[in-house]
Amino acid sequence: MAIGNLRARHLSVFAAVARSGSMQRAAVEVHLTQPAVSKLIAELEAMFGTPLFVRSKRGVSLTECGQALLAGAQTMLNDLADTEKTIAAIAAGLIGRIRIGVLPVAEARVLPSALLTLRRRAPGVRVRIEEGSRTFLLSALLRGELDCVIGRLHDHAAEDGIVHVPLLELPICVVCAPSHPLARARRVTFRDLATYPWILPQEGAPIRAIIDREFAAAGLAPPVPAVESTSIRLNHALTADTDLIGVMTADAALAYAKAGDLVRLPVAIGAPLPAVGIMLRKGTPSHALSLFMGILREGLLPRATKTSPAKNPAVSGGV
Repeated sequence: MAIGNLRARHLSVFAAVARSGSMQRAAVEVHLTQPAVSKLIAELEAMFGTPLFVRSKRGVSLTECGQALLAGAQTMLNDLADTEKTIAAIAAGLIGRIRIGVLPVAEARVLPSALLTLRRRAPGVRVRIEEGSRTFLLSALLRGELDCVIGRLHDHAAEDGIVHVPLLELPICVVCAPSHPLARARRVTFRDLATYPWILPQEGAPIRAIIDREFAAAGLAPPVPAVESTSIRLNHALTADTDLIGVMTADAALAYAKAGDLVRLPVAIGAPLPAVGIMLRKGTPSHALSLFMGILREGLLPRATKTSPAKNPAVSGGV
């Protein structure tokens, strides 16, 4: 019998017989009959072409060859057990690596809580965060350098080969500094906003397109931004201390308004924005990435009901 017929069952039974010194006691340990144990040991001895045990009325003991096999068998069994645990952990998404591209809409409020939850549930998962422009991050995704990109979902032909997984609708708010002349206004129109400088994303960005359409619907020329930026932190810093008008997600605006840094202006943004979601390459995501996506859904879907623009907090007394 060739050694190629060796199975893990042979080794586990062999190790049990070596430990107990008895075919009968080993049979109880491995939940087999004694004849089945004897047969497996006989097959193992045939494979190696030599006796592995010395039989006596008192039981069995290892031969020199049996002692050599025991060391190797125990190592292989331990390795198999470790591999089984590793595979189970990978299948559960508890270990692995996730490389995430993050667009500004997800940077401040969408991602941190999800990463903290992932850390608690699966501390063995390693995460790398990459920031950049949409074009840069999606190119890296298609090259296999990123596992996903989180941001607003576009229906652009240039994104062929990418799967969109919507997570939530995240509306936007127009914001200004608490000291801004419009900060305590009960009603603000786009004609009012047209008299002040703006900080906006670059042309082609969803928020920029929405603001341009709102101005056009009001019969006004779109604002030419004094500053073009997609950084939430930079936009907050510039808007909080100047007469600049800014726009950001309602979620981020709520946090800054609660801190007293910004005021959400009572102006309605009628046009819908693309959903915030995850962009993936076509194919089956890794177990770790699937776990992370589930965590994002758990954390973000309830939040969608809390992010609609409210009355001016400076007037209503809260946000």
